[in-house]
Amino acid sequence: MSSGLGRWIARLTVPLHTPAKIRAARRLLALLDGRANAVRVGPCDCRNGNQISPLIGGIPYSDDALHSDGAGFQQGGEPPVVAASALAGAYQAQIDVASTMVPVLGGTFVGLGGYLYVITDAATLPGEEALLDLRPRLRTALAVDDPVEWCHARLPMRLMTDDSGAFELQLARTGTATFDLVEVY
Repeated sequence: MSSGLGRWIARLTVPLHTPAKIRAARRLLALLDGRANAVRVGPCDCRNGNQISPLIGGIPYSDDALHSDGAGFQQGGEPPVVAASALAGAYQAQIDVASTMVPVLGGTFVGLGGYLYVITDAATLPGEEALLDLRPRLRTALAVDDPVEWCHARLPMRLMTDDSGAFELQLARTGTATFDLVEVY
């Protein structure tokens, strides 16, 4: 979601019901060191249909055998890349969609240059390319052949306040940690 200031914000609520999860939450809080450090966070939403990615070596037969040449079946293609450079601060990016084999739709999350964006509109261009209208503005300049991330788009975020994420345990066994985060750029 957007903070209204052109920065992403997130609230992560994590149930802490095992000793390992409790230790992981404590470790994360210690590493974040209040608002001093950041982590890469992304949406939990891969329903956009653009999640096809090739497997190294390909997909084997049901008995795990590959073709005689050592390759497996292929699904999808190469991930899309940026087709034209764009300046930081722009609201549009042009990508090569020849390998996606699915339409690029508004409302889809996309990662460009290490940051997260949402596509507000997409126009098909000649040469199997698409022009994406994005929000928020591009955080960094994009170069031709920079990768486009569909399902693994992430952005750097830090705690909104130094005490965000603090948690208490009930009966010293279970609890819930809520992390309020804001984009760093």
